[in-house]
Amino acid sequence: MRCIAQKGFTLAELLIALSILGVIATFTIPKVLQSQQNGKYNTMAKEAIATISQAYQMYIHDHSLSTNTKVSDFIPYLNYIKETSQQVDSILAWGTAHCGSPPERCLILHNGGVLHFWDSDTFGGTATTNAILFEFDPDGTKNGQPDGSGHAIMFFLYYNGKIRTYGTIDPNTTLDNGGSPPGDEPLARPRSVLV
Repeated sequence: MRCIAQKGFTLAELLIALSILGVIATFTIPKVLQSQQNGKYNTMAKEAIATISQAYQMYIHDHSLSTNTKVSDFIPYLNYIKETSQQVDSILAWGTAHCGSPPERCLILHNGGVLHFWDSDTFGGTATTNAILFEFDPDGTKNGQPDGSGHAIMFFLYYNGKIRTYGTIDPNTTLDNGGSPPGDEPLARPRSVLV
């Protein structure tokens, strides 16, 4: 009788293959999870923009827009769960949004993110470059990081209804105090608390 040699992997070869797969998974899985989280946050930001845009449209249907229209005038038209006094992330120069410390206010939206604004801000004029500012923290928590996933995003609602992010604002954008956001934005909006 002839013995037929059976071919297969040795235990050592299998262990080496598994260890290589483990190393690959160690580097790949966190990136996949981060990508999914970023996709979720982008979707939440788009929902926040839609909520602000809808509130603007509903407001101008019921009222006349003016230079003195305040951010707080849009609150009855915003789709949110409740107001909160928790601290959340703000933009880079400010670090933390102090919700519940007038005039700062925060609303928890239905997607779990927090919309932060200064309720006393007005358009300050009727030009298409006049804007009011909203910040949106998608994870709704204060993680203290200067940037990255879960950090706040700035939205500018212009007098004519368009909405832009900080990275895509129109040239000569003017806030209610006459300041210009690009470059000197933290200086353009002196507030009682800048963290």
